[in-house]
Amino acid sequence: MRIERNAKIDVNELNNLLKSIGWGLNSSQKLEEALKLSWGWVTARDDENRLIGFVQILSDGIKHAYILRLLVHNKYQGKGIGTKIMENLMELLEENNLSPVLLTKPSEEGFYSKFGLSRSNKGFISLFKW
Repeated sequence: MRIERNAKIDVNELNNLLKSIGWGLNSSQKLEEALKLSWGWVTARDDENRLIGFVQILSDGIKHAYILRLLVHNKYQGKGIGTKIMENLMELLEENNLSPVLLTKPSEEGFYSKFGLSRSNKGFISLFKW
């Protein structure tokens, strides 16, 4: 497995990754536009260079970075890929002095707490690391 920051990504392969978890889009153009809004991303590829993981980052580049769409292909879930992506992402944000912000479901809180993110309110939660 190879983890990379801001590596070239094809919207069709990203859409295939989304489809593997039931989130596929009908319009590749919308996905391309969403990528253009990114501050950056981290990808995971298997030994055959297939995209198997992805996380997108939106940021003002000054203080905050919104973690968006941590995805791992359904056939590769539970193998530590999401953890490797998050470790790399957190290093990237720290290198750039950006505070991560994440909205997630309560059922995912345990996973994200491993990276120093913690609850800020009830229901859907906002996680911050200051």
